[in-house]
Amino acid sequence: MWKKFTDSAFWRIIKNKFLIVTLAFVVWITFFDSNSLIKCSRVVSSINKQEKEKRYYKDEIKATEEKLLELSSNKDSLEKFAREQYIFHKDSEDVYIVVKKKAE
Repeated sequence: MWKKFTDSAFWRIIKNKFLIVTLAFVVWITFFDSNSLIKCSRVVSSINKQEKEKRYYKDEIKATEEKLLELSSNKDSLEKFAREQYIFHKDSEDVYIVVKKKAE
């Protein structure tokens, strides 16, 4: 029975030293190496996430610069911004803040 098993094509393939070395190399590169495929995929994922954040912040900076340019060039828009964001008012005005209730 054992002789029949060891003479099979499967056993001959398994005994092939090149296959064993190749499998050991693949396992080593995938899991144990300092630059393993798992670590490499995590680094690539992190880089993609950071590039996405970088694009987001560049867009935010551009929008903020446009708003700053508008506020510095137009006095009416500056007054509107101050009234809406910081609740500024003139001395002769009363300001009422209306808060909408959330629908539950």
